[in-house]
Amino acid sequence: MKYLAVDIGNVLCHVNFDKFLCQLSEALNITLEDAKYFLNRSQKLHDLGLTVMADELRDHFKIKSPVVIDKLLHTWDGSLVPDLDVLNMCNHLTEHHDLKVALLSNIGIEHTSLMEQILEHNGFFHNAIKHFSCQVGARKPSLLFYQSFLMEHPEFQGCLYIDDIVDNLEAGKKFGFRCYHFALDSMDIQAELPEVEKAILDENG
Repeated sequence: MKYLAVDIGNVLCHVNFDKFLCQLSEALNITLEDAKYFLNRSQKLHDLGLTVMADELRDHFKIKSPVVIDKLLHTWDGSLVPDLDVLNMCNHLTEHHDLKVALLSNIGIEHTSLMEQILEHNGFFHNAIKHFSCQVGARKPSLLFYQSFLMEHPEFQGCLYIDDIVDNLEAGKKFGFRCYHFALDSMDIQAELPEVEKAILDENG
């Protein structure tokens, strides 16, 4: 069996918070800089499972209208769009090369539930092992995140690990992962996917 550890954001899913930030700025009459500050601050707590976006919007901005909250949450969820080419590649390798995939992601409680819908592409999400920051209580690139994963799933030791953040990959190297930088927002995906597939199938790195 072959093993692959892979990030979700900007690897399996396109991530773009611009629409959410613009809507937040417009709805609350705040600057885009203030909206970005809120998102950066909230996401860290969100990823650790310590809060949810609805509560952060209420607490930080004192929003009382459920209509405003619901519209913002809808746009927040719409910031993540799956890349079917990447998912199809993973499913093909799972079927034909006995590949086991583990999802290693900084992600909050709400988006964990959302992943069950948008990544359930021909059984991809159901068949994958999930190691999410909101459940672990640690975020990448902390060593605890990777250490806890390998303690639970030692069979993934030395496998290929794909992420879009260099700091995460550098942390992964400390645990013996073969690291591969891949980012949906800055690469020619059709040209890159054959190289990704080759790296996954190359057990010797």
